[in-house]
Amino acid sequence: MTDINHYNEQMKKSLIDKIYFIDKIQTKFFVDYGCADGAMLKFLAPMFPDSTFIGYDNNLEMIELAEQGEQFENLTFTNNINKVIDFCGLNDVALILSSVLHEIYHLHKNEELWNSDIKNINPKYIVIRDMAVSRTSSRPSDSISVAKVWMNHDTAQLKEWEEQWGSLSENWSLIHFLLKYRYQDNWDTELIENYLSYNVERLLADIPKGYEPIFIEHYTLPFVRNEVKKTFGIDLQDRTHIKLILERK
Repeated sequence: MTDINHYNEQMKKSLIDKIYFIDKIQTKFFVDYGCADGAMLKFLAPMFPDSTFIGYDNNLEMIELAEQGEQFENLTFTNNINKVIDFCGLNDVALILSSVLHEIYHLHKNEELWNSDIKNINPKYIVIRDMAVSRTSSRPSDSISVAKVWMNHDTAQLKEWEEQWGSLSENWSLIHFLLKYRYQDNWDTELIENYLSYNVERLLADIPKGYEPIFIEHYTLPFVRNEVKKTFGIDLQDRTHIKLILERK
């Protein structure tokens, strides 16, 4: 990642959407797995002083950023996964997976979705918010939308995209691009990351044993829709994001 600060600023733009879970679960213990600069927890901690928040990230640079600025007594940050596992073993924790599950599945390729540190954590709730499309997104693109992208974006970069992810005439590739094109400062890194490494149907089929869904919403993120409309004049209709809360039985 070449510009962490820019990346974090982009993530903050959907902060309100990310905390959708706060009134939907009954717990005072939260772990943000992949917390980045801690913006979400720093937003929540002062509003809920009786709750305990832990931010975990395996990127030490992110943890150092999170520890800068205002700190709160009910909020700590760590890059030690064992501290997270111990904390979850003692409390009914909500494990927050915000924009990280697609990275986990991307790294583990075709292995089961939960094959990671997460399998060693036994939270009361698993809170997911991430990018995901339906398998029905694998269809031909709207040709007018494809033409608008080619008219309004760098041709060399689009050719690079198609070499990596296939023709924009395939709707999955087009949606993937529209989710990613804004990250120009980190393009070399972002280009190779699969934002859509699983579809919604696969996610629901892979719910871990012992858990059941208590909330689900598949939707188009308004911020993304507005940016795509402003940049390309395209009215993005495909649902791009998933909110899912799982509760341990």
